[in-house]
Amino acid sequence: MIRDMYPQLSLATEIFLCAPISTATVERDFSTMNRILTDLRYRLTTEHLEQLMRISIEGPSDLNNDLKDLIIDC
Repeated sequence: MIRDMYPQLSLATEIFLCAPISTATVERDFSTMNRILTDLRYRLTTEHLEQLMRISIEGPSDLNNDLKDLIIDC
């Protein structure tokens, strides 16, 4: 079999075929950033923006919607 003849190429092919093709995650993260960084908050430091985005993106999935709105509206 070809897998036996070229094990490294076979592994590289499997890894390549498993790679995500979609950019939806990145687009979703940029949308979150744009919701947080409004004209009234353009002076947020990079650190604060990163912290707010991390809470909004990686926070618990059961985070109350009111709390999510508060993060975006703060």
